[in-house]
Amino acid sequence: MDGLTLTTGSTPQGLRAILLENSLLRLVVLPEAGAKIGQITYKPLDAALLWNHPHLFPAPHVPSTPYDDVWSGGWDELFPNDEPGKLNGHYLPDHGELWTGNWQAKPFHRLDAAGVHLRFTTPISNFLVERTLLLRPHSATFEIHYRFTNQGASTFPFLWKLHPAFAVSANHRIDFPPMAVLREPEFPGTLGDAPPIFPWPHAPLGDSVLDLRQVPDVSSRALHFFYGAGLVSGWCGITNRANRLGCALRFDPDVFTSCWLFASHGGWRDLNVAVLEPATGYPFQIQSMIDGGRARRLAPGASLETTVLFSAQEGLTSIGGVDENGRILPGDEN
Repeated sequence: MDGLTLTTGSTPQGLRAILLENSLLRLVVLPEAGAKIGQITYKPLDAALLWNHPHLFPAPHVPSTPYDDVWSGGWDELFPNDEPGKLNGHYLPDHGELWTGNWQAKPFHRLDAAGVHLRFTTPISNFLVERTLLLRPHSATFEIHYRFTNQGASTFPFLWKLHPAFAVSANHRIDFPPMAVLREPEFPGTLGDAPPIFPWPHAPLGDSVLDLRQVPDVSSRALHFFYGAGLVSGWCGITNRANRLGCALRFDPDVFTSCWLFASHGGWRDLNVAVLEPATGYPFQIQSMIDGGRARRLAPGASLETTVLFSAQEGLTSIGGVDENGRILPGDEN
């Protein structure tokens, strides 16, 4: 196909790897490591957009593995929970059931795109989860179509969260649509003196105000974790103002009703990473989410389907939105 290649191979650690590539983007998908997108590269600038841990590498893991101790970066998916615990009479593992799964993967070509269809049945919650990645010729946008089907005998409440980890520096800026920032009291980080709720992007800290759009230098030892609620539209993104390269996600805000941020700039295990996390609810404690009426539910036999776009684009210093075709709109510099 003109401008597209689709190949299979392996990582240096021996994992199966599926490579989707056109003239602008290169994606590496790892079915045996939870179908993680291990890397997204914007080829004209040879820019690796996702963060990868400097010492930990993708690998198969058993469901009882503590997530933080083996997190290698890239783009994971969390379902049906974040914090481990009991749900519907079952004990659910740390960060859910998807990231430790060995997914079935079928690469394919069609007339207008190349892609890979991924399938996994969760062993505890009994959901069939399907992800189809599509990349078209000469496009810096790819799409992921999702379908979750409850194969169990009872209605199941859940959290589903995208978990792309971005490589950042003090040259980067993070953008969200207007939203309310809700701090997580169990993880105050370096925002502990801010109010529990305040409008994005300015965090009042005593006599000063912190602009959360500006990524601090790793020497700051900053650590930010919060939920973004009341999104006016469904997108989030990050821009490297040194090379003017932005990347962004577009999603349905009726599905992903909140967007979380976990960002360590030296403040957690000396790492420098920002994870922008569109999510179906909050907080990270699943029972609190259910009690607060913010958990999604699927009845037996019911399915949830949605599509997410990921785009990279040059010539940006900030992001103000993403249109239906994946084009990133410039943002307000103020």
